[in-house]
Amino acid sequence: MRQERLSRVWIVLWFLVLVCMAPHFAEAKQGRTYKVQGTVIAVTLSQTPQLIVVKTPLGPRNHMTVGATVTAHTKILRGDKRVTLNAIREGEAVWLTYVKTQGGVLAEVIRVKS
Repeated sequence: MRQERLSRVWIVLWFLVLVCMAPHFAEAKQGRTYKVQGTVIAVTLSQTPQLIVVKTPLGPRNHMTVGATVTAHTKILRGDKRVTLNAIREGEAVWLTYVKTQGGVLAEVIRVKS
């Protein structure tokens, strides 16, 4: 009987530790850099902040859509040449490197395939 109680106490303690650590696991994903390849489905030039939206395939019937804020620090390249966001058109293939932050998703590098 005593050993059964002790087991329950340990289970409850482990559960509480995991619950308390959950926010730390979630924070670890923020600030992480991701890179996707896909097709531009939207570029917002007249909106502040400016955005790029990329649809990337995950499989034959699945896809993921990433919308990222474009800042003055975002590198936008066509080949080796730097270009502006207004040079990118819907339907173009791109590599998008972005980072998740508390403020949202920020584009670090947009590389347009030539």
